[in-house]
Amino acid sequence: MQNLILLKEIVEQRIRMRTNRGGDEGQTVFEYLGIIVIIVLIIGAIVGSGLAASIANAITQALADITAH
Repeated sequence: MQNLILLKEIVEQRIRMRTNRGGDEGQTVFEYLGIIVIIVLIIGAIVGSGLAASIANAITQALADITAH
């Protein structure tokens, strides 16, 4: 969840920077929102499928193997 908040802040900062320079703000906002939606869907799919737990277990096992040697 912290990553999503950080991502949102970064996107908003870039939108502000783009707006201050002028240009195609309208299209850019929708492009950034589209990217955020895609990222949220990917994260949701990973968490919903149980893949996140598998990844966490693999990392934990790898760390345990490293520290055991």
